[in-house]
Amino acid sequence: MHIRDGILGPEVCLVAGAISLGAIGYSLRRLRLDLEDRAVPLTGMLAALVFAGQMVNFPLLGLPVSGHLLGGVLAAVMLGPWAGCLAIAMVLIVQALLFSDGGLLSLGANILNMGVVGAWGGYAVYATVRRLLGNGAAATVSAAVISAWLSVLAAATLFCIEFLCSSHSAGFDSRGVLSLMVLYHAFIGVGEALITGAVLAFVLARRPDLIPTPQPAGPIRTVGGFAATGLVAALAIAAILSPFKSEFPDGLDAVSEQLGFATLETERPPLVLEDYAVPAPEVAWWPGLSVSVAGILGTLVVFAGAIGLAGVTRRHAAPVVVVDGGHGR
Repeated sequence: MHIRDGILGPEVCLVAGAISLGAIGYSLRRLRLDLEDRAVPLTGMLAALVFAGQMVNFPLLGLPVSGHLLGGVLAAVMLGPWAGCLAIAMVLIVQALLFSDGGLLSLGANILNMGVVGAWGGYAVYATVRRLLGNGAAATVSAAVISAWLSVLAAATLFCIEFLCSSHSAGFDSRGVLSLMVLYHAFIGVGEALITGAVLAFVLARRPDLIPTPQPAGPIRTVGGFAATGLVAALAIAAILSPFKSEFPDGLDAVSEQLGFATLETERPPLVLEDYAVPAPEVAWWPGLSVSVAGILGTLVVFAGAIGLAGVTRRHAAPVVVVDGGHGR
């Protein structure tokens, strides 16, 4: 669901970029107050997993369309909405700069649709539903599944609003855009919900202390080994599964091709790599392997970037002042 440059009008990209920049700034500010030590390796791990997961497009049964993980709810459930938003933003920035996946002008819109809506909005729904269901393990998974599905529909609907607000959208079928986007992403949301629920069920079975409740939780054991395991899993997904992704276009690309607004896309030379491939001499076995190499490279860059961002935020966190008998210490 990565929007390419030219699809949205520059005025819409400017507004979406300003909102996303404000959301990132607010998330950073909240993390300086709230970030725990355990969130630093987990932020890197979740960002790496989401990046790897987004490389694997899954087909939709009976439709010439594919989908991929967005990951906003998954990141927010494990990290909280602020670190979750930053993790998704890091993924999208690396995808745009390193692999030309998504436009530069539309980067703010992509962060808004997948990061802010997914992490902030998805977490708000998740926290509400989880409290209503009782805050247990089953409630956690159920609430995450519901909010993950809704987050995909919300992101698709927000794109429709952004597109229809663009000055060059007048000649296109607005009802068709909305109906097809909602239809395709209702199915894609099922995949998002199943992946989110499966990952959280796995974590709850082995490390339930890593899933915080909306209220303060008890002490959390060390997460270094778990984060390392998650990074290895992300590398395995990127290396082994990504070459076998569905060749069907994703939901947004399918709609843009069917309704004709794919012609609005503007081409730009790649900043580093074009698509998820590493160029090499022409040999028969390289094209498939190059996708794995690109996936491993991107996963490591995202992991390092997220770890660095979380670490810098943690080092600049405001000192905690404990009040004892009326005197600060």
